[in-house]
Amino acid sequence: MGTSTSMMDKAGIKKIKADGGGRFDLSATSVPQESVGLAPHANDVAYLATDIDKPVKITLELPHDTLTVKTSDFKMSTYSTSPFVDTVTWFEPVDGLDALDAAVAAANEHFGFSHTNLAAWEAKDFMSAGSKGQQSLGMGVKNGTAVYLLVYWKKDSPAQVLQFSALIAPGYYKPEVQAEIAEYGRAPIGFDADGE
Repeated sequence: MGTSTSMMDKAGIKKIKADGGGRFDLSATSVPQESVGLAPHANDVAYLATDIDKPVKITLELPHDTLTVKTSDFKMSTYSTSPFVDTVTWFEPVDGLDALDAAVAAANEHFGFSHTNLAAWEAKDFMSAGSKGQQSLGMGVKNGTAVYLLVYWKKDSPAQVLQFSALIAPGYYKPEVQAEIAEYGRAPIGFDADGE
């Protein structure tokens, strides 16, 4: 567990940019919005953006995992219906489709996506209809933290992007919710993210 947590209010975002990185202790399965500098019970997306060639290094201490990511786009989402942080999202660019395949394979090794979603990715049928698009790998919970992956691909372009979202609201840590995510790559229909 980290000794301090960065903040996602305006001053906190400015400090992360100045320092070139930050650390978020999100290791509790319920992280109060105000503990990361956000207003309680607000619909909010706190957004940190830097130049693509000047990414920041963010360490995320999650309930069952610790990740260190380099990104120029980082978001933290909250909702008025909950007192807790719901989602943290970051984007990772890679060069070319081969690198994208390697990045998806590495992500699967870490997070464990459903067989159905992996098969759809490996078949690449979604690429036959156009020159660019997006493809969901759904959620994985291999390491206990629910992580959703959306891939933005573009043929004949060096720019490919992976969008990761760690879902940290309490409801994602119920055993029955994790079991459904592991099998189907999604949370149960109509489940309560607050875990009530």
